[in-house]
Amino acid sequence: MKYRMIIQDMKESGDANVVAFLKDAEKIKPMSKRERDYCLQNRYRPELVQKLVEEFIPYIIWVAYTFGGNAKMLTVLDLISEGILGAYDAFGKSAKGGLLTRRRVCNAIKARIKRAIAKVECENMEAFSIEECLFCENDRIDEDRIIKEA
Repeated sequence: MKYRMIIQDMKESGDANVVAFLKDAEKIKPMSKRERDYCLQNRYRPELVQKLVEEFIPYIIWVAYTFGGNAKMLTVLDLISEGILGAYDAFGKSAKGGLLTRRRVCNAIKARIKRAIAKVECENMEAFSIEECLFCENDRIDEDRIIKEA
């Protein structure tokens, strides 16, 4: 799905938080090549890393929207937040001497979003033991662990 269609669909969702985020995202202006090169050369400075991460906001929105159907318990804004944290992680690792490529940042964003979805879905599955799912309130268990109806 194209980015403009995604933005339009998200705006039509009616969620005030999503609309407010999208208004802020639309205000972000793309950097020039000269500006980007300067930020990349000085990516140990937090304010410049923030500008670099802002460049990836459209991509983060696209990925979060794409994976949004897989996340039953997370909203698109939750996934966007995870994507932003993934971008910060990628720039943080590169500032410590790691290699930085656009692909590496994109992979870090996707991995962080996928990890968040998997973590939440697994936690929800672990919330109930099998016994809690199978038993009714009136059921009893005998010494052989057989369920006896009350």
